[in-house]
Amino acid sequence: MTKKLKILGPYTPDHDGPYAWITGHPKLCVVHSVVDNVAFITVLGERNTFTCNTFACSVDYIRNAEEVPEAREFWVLGGLIFLNKGEATRIHDNAMPRSELIHVREVLPGEGE
Repeated sequence: MTKKLKILGPYTPDHDGPYAWITGHPKLCVVHSVVDNVAFITVLGERNTFTCNTFACSVDYIRNAEEVPEAREFWVLGGLIFLNKGEATRIHDNAMPRSELIHVREVLPGEGE
């Protein structure tokens, strides 16, 4: 099982786990204060100790989000595993038409009951 972020809405201080979108990637952060639509935050989990990880950014870049489970899926063709359906179908059609293409999707807890 993998995890993905589910956006809950714009930043509000009453929700745990705000994420800041920095260079297009979500980073877990702590919001220290918000003044005139500018948030003063610390990014958590950064390993580079030579740079400062506390800075100011627009509150528009901060969203309340939570990690939710996401089912993994892949395709099996003659002992080969493909994460991309298009590639698996192309190989099946062009190189291995006699092999069976099998789609596998993980069942998450609570599904299928």
